[in-house]
Amino acid sequence: MKQLATFAAVAICLVSAQAQNIERVKMTDNDLSCQQIYVEITQMDAFMAKAAMPVAPVAAAAPAAGDGGAGAQMAGAVVQTAIAQRGGFGGFGGGLGGSLGGLLGGLASQAQQGAAAQQAAQQAQAQQAQANAAAMAQQNAVASQQAQGRKEHLTGLFLGKGCKMADIQK
Repeated sequence: MKQLATFAAVAICLVSAQAQNIERVKMTDNDLSCQQIYVEITQMDAFMAKAAMPVAPVAAAAPAAGDGGAGAQMAGAVVQTAIAQRGGFGGFGGGLGGSLGGLLGGLASQAQQGAAAQQAAQQAQAQQAQANAAAMAQQNAVASQQAQGRKEHLTGLFLGKGCKMADIQK
């Protein structure tokens, strides 16, 4: 449970770090030189390319291969063995067999509960990762639109000032 809280906190920090507004028009835009305008245009292109990258959810830690229900299966086998032994004692030592069966049955029950809790936690982590990925994809789409608007404004400034690409590439 502590891991889930830590994972959620890290994901929120990452999402909030990505959430930034790009102003379409800045008060200092008229002071920019042709070279500075061109640099900002290329920055907007790079930002849009980064925002267009697909967002993959972080994979939750998966149990080792073949470990999914191994604990529960082992506990079930122990209980079956205890029951068989209890029946085998007959009248002699019945109290010992009953106590052992009760003890092992309790251990098996705890193992099954632990496995179920672990599986529920992993499912919750996977759902949280998918939700975070969806939120990041939506924020990237908004940021890309803002960058596109800024780029269009800067391009208008570039052309309005009479800037030429031949002057920039020198």
